[in-house]
Amino acid sequence: MNFRIVPIERAVAEHVRTTMRAYEYDHPAWKAVANGTGTAPCRLCLEPIEPGSESLIAFTYDAFLGREELPLPGPIFVHERDCTPYERTGEFPHRLGKAFVLDAYQAGRRLLSEQRVDTEEVADNLRELLARPGVDYVHVRSARAGCYLCTAVPADSAERT
Repeated sequence: MNFRIVPIERAVAEHVRTTMRAYEYDHPAWKAVANGTGTAPCRLCLEPIEPGSESLIAFTYDAFLGREELPLPGPIFVHERDCTPYERTGEFPHRLGKAFVLDAYQAGRRLLSEQRVDTEEVADNLRELLARPGVDYVHVRSARAGCYLCTAVPADSAERT
């Protein structure tokens, strides 16, 4: 089954950039120049925030926002600058990192599968997971930091982009 990657909503990033407060939680957000190895991907465009030359905004985000009743908040990043939301079907944004955890869920936040995969295996694993009976969506998380990166849904899903 083909898949589509769903980043956070543009409205969430715009709210945080404008108010410097977390969407839904009103916790303070903070801004910093990216440092390290470039593994702080923006959750809107899904491109790395370039260390030393670009600023990021870190804030609390619910990975189940708009999908499930019970929240699961955690830290994520967006570019301080405006960027374009990721919008590709059947293609995984490989600059997100090197290793991932794929959490396959059924509606109601029922975890059906959790697997650790490397970059070259992600697309095939997403197709396989979304073809399984009962799997409605897959959260992609960093295997290193554990934080939420994006969601994968069936390509023909009416899911928001």
